[in-house]
Amino acid sequence: MQKTFKLGNDIIKLAKVDIRFLFLIGLLIVLPVFEAPKNNDWGGKWLIIDSIFLLWILADIFVSINAIITHQLPGENLRDIIRFVLIAWVLSRTNFSKERLTQLALVAVVAVIVTLIYSYYAGRGELEELYSVGHINHTAIYLVITYAISLALLLFNFSNLSSYQKITLVVTTLVLFFTTIDTESRAAFGLLIIINLLYFLYYLISVRKSSLVVVVFGVIACIGILFTQNQTVTFKGIHNITIAFTNTLPISYKGQEHTLDSKTRNKLREFSYYAFKTNPLLGVGFGNYGQIKMDDIKDAVLKDKEVFDNNLYISGAHAHNVYYTYLVSGGLLIFSIFAWFWFYIVCIIIKLITRRENEWIVLSGVSVVLVNLIIGWVNTTLHHEHAILSMFVLGLVIAQFRILFARYNL
Repeated sequence: MQKTFKLGNDIIKLAKVDIRFLFLIGLLIVLPVFEAPKNNDWGGKWLIIDSIFLLWILADIFVSINAIITHQLPGENLRDIIRFVLIAWVLSRTNFSKERLTQLALVAVVAVIVTLIYSYYAGRGELEELYSVGHINHTAIYLVITYAISLALLLFNFSNLSSYQKITLVVTTLVLFFTTIDTESRAAFGLLIIINLLYFLYYLISVRKSSLVVVVFGVIACIGILFTQNQTVTFKGIHNITIAFTNTLPISYKGQEHTLDSKTRNKLREFSYYAFKTNPLLGVGFGNYGQIKMDDIKDAVLKDKEVFDNNLYISGAHAHNVYYTYLVSGGLLIFSIFAWFWFYIVCIIIKLITRRENEWIVLSGVSVVLVNLIIGWVNTTLHHEHAILSMFVLGLVIAQFRILFARYNL
């Protein structure tokens, strides 16, 4: 009994240890056993995407230093960009087997399901935000990306899955579909529909079976009838997305009235535009958007319009727009790298889509592009946790491209 009690105490003490300390211990243990990274293969030749990653990190550091020196504003938010860029960069230089890639995706999906269970429990049956992701609109973005991974893996890697993996993915795909709807996010629901249509269209083109076409469209018709016959949250989601596209409203907030109508949205964009014009080259540094006041944009407005009416503008904690976020925070320096990155990713996807290898990764990458660039018009995407998840997927996409580049010299 004493030994058991002592062992329990040791486990408790170990749980309180700084994780960095444990990793350092692991390094010291394996150092004399395994060869140091100096002689390892770092994932192939230097490509354009490597230059993009490097410039993104260096520019982020430069912009943050400028924010501190020029604007006397904090510069610590450079860590967010460096974090997700490094994740994508490292993953892009890995060469995991197909089995390992599947396992990674399964872990990412199942972890969300576990967290959702806790979220519903904490909310007493109502969906609250994912614990680390934060506000429900960012949770919706995270869920859409995870749903895209789950569905892509189920549809386009089905023959390579074991029985328990197939069952797991069927369950996770359904759960993620309905929980995304339950966030009551208009933009997320819209992307959910787009991703489903895209995947099934690609699947039908790939399989080329007329009987399957009939089955799929039959299922879609049944779902449509179900939605129209039942005044459920799902039907409300369809109604909301229609309003969103007609009124250009932002992502909604679950359980609340919409805080930004189209007029407020326009005022926020006008404010962001002149905030950008005030510091066009290097911006004000990431995380500092909320520090910009009306007086800061007044001169830029007067120079452009000769009259300053503060009723035409509104400031906020952030731009509710990924494009203005990068323009205002990082200026043209960071925004040009941001645009270059997405252009290169699209080019990579186009080249990969014709090769028909690991299609689930490529289709997941397509979804990540759509989520970040479309929802990014009404909210700040590529941000914190869902930025890391996005870069996890895109890192795998780039890794596939490296393999094909080495094989075919694309």
